[in-house]
Amino acid sequence: MVRVMPSTARLVSYGVVAILVLVTVVLVPLSGVLEVPRLPVNLGNIEEGRVVELLSDQLQESQRGDVRSQVALVQVGGEQVQVEHVFVEGSAGAFALAPGDEVLVTSTDVGGETRYLIQERVRRTSIWVLSLAFALLVVAVGGRQGALSLVALGISFLVIVRFIVPAIYAGWDPVLAAILGSLVIMSASLIIGHGPSTKTWVALGGTAAALALTGLLAVFTVGFAQLTGLGDEDGATLQALVEGVSARGLLLGGIIIGALGVLDDVTTTQASTVMEIHRANRSLGPAQLFARAMNVGRDHIASTTNTLVLAYAGASLPLLMILAGQGEPLGILISYEQLATEVVRTLVGSMGIVAAVPITTGLAAFVVGSGWISDDDRTGAAMEMAGFEGHRH
Repeated sequence: MVRVMPSTARLVSYGVVAILVLVTVVLVPLSGVLEVPRLPVNLGNIEEGRVVELLSDQLQESQRGDVRSQVALVQVGGEQVQVEHVFVEGSAGAFALAPGDEVLVTSTDVGGETRYLIQERVRRTSIWVLSLAFALLVVAVGGRQGALSLVALGISFLVIVRFIVPAIYAGWDPVLAAILGSLVIMSASLIIGHGPSTKTWVALGGTAAALALTGLLAVFTVGFAQLTGLGDEDGATLQALVEGVSARGLLLGGIIIGALGVLDDVTTTQASTVMEIHRANRSLGPAQLFARAMNVGRDHIASTTNTLVLAYAGASLPLLMILAGQGEPLGILISYEQLATEVVRTLVGSMGIVAAVPITTGLAAFVVGSGWISDDDRTGAAMEMAGFEGHRH
């Protein structure tokens, strides 16, 4: 059985990540400086309920469309209440009730009388099942590294909901909050997912540089295109509900966070490519390593840029259909802020990805080709795999 004892540097690396995560998602929120205010929207008391019986179900035609009116007996807490559920067929959020359905029920006090309203379906079980299936698939295919990637994914989620979002609510500049949170996310995801090594440090450096460039491009481009950040319906709603939150800052922060996920992939792949080329031919210098790795990098640029464009296009498909249905030429449609925002978001993110390839490749080629790599780094991956296989047997 081969055992690989973690070095001091490895322990220090994991310790730094643990401290960063602890401070970001635990200590800072507990300090009270990032208190999230309650929005001035009164939805009443929301409880989970289960439809016991449909007392009536009628469908009537109207100028708005077919209107369905249902009266259901719903179990809420320890009592059964009668709830009227009226909606237009095919409208947003409309759904028909059936016995056994689990629903969210809102209760409000009107003149001393409690009134109930069906708010939504309960989707907790389906979401948990889907999440579990995803986790099992990642572990089954990715093994140990897949399991570690899930840990990094959990940390990313915690940093966003426990630090970035509360910091923006607390009045921090959205760009600053996004950058600080992104630094923690990329450090955790790269070090936990790939382990402390020369490849990881190079990928971290390339990601940080490309992320800074993306932020600068976002600030310039949003100002150059004169975007307000209010083209998105959610951004406009938040601007109306919360004072002091910059809609333009939210747009910039969103661009930075959106680009981070793809940047991690690009920088890690390019750093790994340089390492493998160096191991195959140790006589190559930095310039030769850079040239050969860029052959792979150009293919990577083509695929990841297309991925980012399709991701944004898929998320904006309803908007694209609405604008296309107006029959106006593209030169006019592109001036609408809703569409211009998505175009800027896509182009800035893509430029950051493209820049990350030569930045990371050059950094890795210089570090490796100049001899700034120890024998431990060269054989680290093989030793880790041997240790993992040894533990399995």
